[in-house]
Formats: sequence, structure tokens, C-alpha cells
Amino acid sequence: MLFYILYEQCKTDADFVQRQIDLGLDAFVHVGHLNHNLHLYGGLDPRVQVQEWVEQGSGGKNFCRKLDTPAGPLTGKIRQREGWPTEDDFPLLKDWLVGRAEEVLVKPEEDLEKLPYLFGPITDEDIRVLREEADEADKLAKRHGLLQVGGWKGSVRPGVQVDPGVMGCDAMAWLSGFEKVMILSLTKPEIIKEYVRIIHEWNLKQIEVYLEVTRADLIIRRGWYETTEFWTPEVYREIVAPTLRREAELVHQAGRKYGYIITSAFVPLLEDILGSGIDVLIGLDPKEGKGTDLKLVKDMFRKAGKALWGGVSGPLSVEIATGEETEEAVCQALDILGRGGGFILSPVDNVREHTETAWENTQRFIDVWKANRSD
Repeated sequence: MLFYILYEQCKTDADFVQRQIDLGLDAFVHVGHLNHNLHLYGGLDPRVQVQEWVEQGSGGKNFCRKLDTPAGPLTGKIRQREGWPTEDDFPLLKDWLVGRAEEVLVKPEEDLEKLPYLFGPITDEDIRVLREEADEADKLAKRHGLLQVGGWKGSVRPGVQVDPGVMGCDAMAWLSGFEKVMILSLTKPEIIKEYVRIIHEWNLKQIEVYLEVTRADLIIRRGWYETTEFWTPEVYREIVAPTLRREAELVHQAGRKYGYIITSAFVPLLEDILGSGIDVLIGLDPKEGKGTDLKLVKDMFRKAGKALWGGVSGPLSVEIATGEETEEAVCQALDILGRGGGFILSPVDNVREHTETAWENTQRFIDVWKANRSD
């Protein structure tokens, strides 16, 4: 996900890896994606019946769905904005749903008994496909001596972007928005604790498959919606952190590493994040990170013997910056975060804009890194 403009120009993951190697980058290999249709209805319990329709209102189109589960129906309505969603692209789980929801699909106070049916059994066919992808990934990684990564991928393949995978409260945002969730986390925390538990149990099932079927060195959980923009530190400590800790323990029992993507407003949570036992925090953004103190974070992670991944804002320091600003951002990241090792330099979250400036600054980013990196 961290070099999207290059990824979208590739036909395969192997092509993407090779083109990164040709640029002199330390590429990594994704082991594959457990269920390519997870963002659609691929994860549903087979007993769930799906209905979709479009309503034309005065304000535009509303995309509606009804999921009949054994425990009762779930209904939701998404307003089309900027041409999305469409009849051909109306996923169940995606970031873009959150700001367009006219009616959220899962009402936490009413629907928790229905929620497990959205996270149904992992099928033998899902596992077979992942095993095939993982075998190819293993060959590619061994050929070039590269890290293997699993759990969350971001895209099934070039052109097919997905959001779900091993995740935490991000799923809650897609299904329920966040205003009600935030209120309930303070007024009726037992409801949100159960909501988080259901997602966590599904996470554990996914992680177990990745650990058994693939040779992933690193399992990743995405947690963009697990920051203090949505949770108080106390609620995070009581509800979210225990799930992160249990997942890290499971990964460590298999002799692998656990990574956590969280990019903004996480400094008040650092002790809890480190206490969970994660091995690397992915998403250190000094520009859009909302209170990210690079030196503080580095000092805490260095003392704990944990790694950091990121250090430069992709949108602000690469896509729309001057070359000098890109160089300054890279040098700052290396100077502060590179001390004593334990640092992987990368844009956060992404370089997406396919412009001349973005490409020139990406090359500048690489050149400055090569000139200043430690051997």
C-alpha cells in the first residue's frame, strides 16, 4: 500500500516486487489474501440472504441493502456522493462507506446477536487459494531474500483494492459509523466491548490460517480507527488493547512478528500499544499524525526494543512538496528515528498521486535515503 502509484502500473505482485528491487528498495512480499471477496459478501455466513436495491430521492441515489440473518435482518442505506457507490461497486466493508451512510447497517444496541453472521466460517476453498498464493510468494521471497507479510494486504491485485483483513475497530466504523459507537463506549461500554470481541474472535481465526498456511514473517493488523480521535485512552486500554495483546501472543507463539498500522493521534496510547507486545508500529507520520512527537516515540520504542515503520508524510512531503521539502523530511526521519536502528523508512500512508511532482519527489526520497542510510 505504501507505493500505490507504482503498484497500479504493475500487472502482478511479482512485477511490483521486481520494479521495487530495480529501484534499489527493500521490497517485501505479500503472502496473499484470505478470501478475495471479503470486502463484498465473501465473509458472510452461508445462511445469510442478501438483497440490494437503489432508491432515487430528491438528493440523489441511495444504495440500500438488507441482510437476512438467522438472528434477524440488518438494513443499511448509503448515499451516492462523487459518483460512488455504483451498481457494480457497492462493498460491505470499505472506508468510503463511513461518510456516506444515511442508515448504518449494524445498530450496536439492537444488532449484536446478528453481527457474527457477517464474519462467517473460513472455507476450504479460501484456504486452498491462499495456500497457492503463499507458495508463489514464498518462492519469490526466497529468490530475492525478502520479508514475507500477511494478515492485511490493501489490494488483492493491482486494480482491486480492499479494506478488510486482520483488523480491529475499523470494521466497526464501516458497519456502524462512529458517532453512536463513541457515545456507547462511554455510556454503555459493555455493548462496545462485545462488539470488539466479535471482531477479535474473527481476527484470531484469520491469523491462525495465515500462521498455518503461509510463511509470513510478519502479520499485520490495520487500526486506523483505533486512535484517540475515536477512543479515550481509558476505553482503549479497557476494550481495544486486550484484543491486540491476545493477537500478538498468538503470533508470537508461532515464532512470527506482529505489526500494527495506526497513523494518527496515538501518542496517548503508546504505553498500552507497547504493552500489547506488538513488534512494529507502522504509520509514524510527522505531518498528519496529530500530535506525533518523533523523538518521544523513538525513545519509547527504542527502550522497549521495538521497531518503527514510516517517518515521512506521503501526501504532504512527497506528493505536493518541493524537492527540498522532500529531502528535509527524509533527513529528519533518518536523524531522529534511525538512531540505534529499529527503523524502516517509508511514506505514510501512501504515495498515490500519479503526477510529475510525485514521481520526481519519490525519486528524490529514494536518492536521499541511499545517500544517508546506515550500512
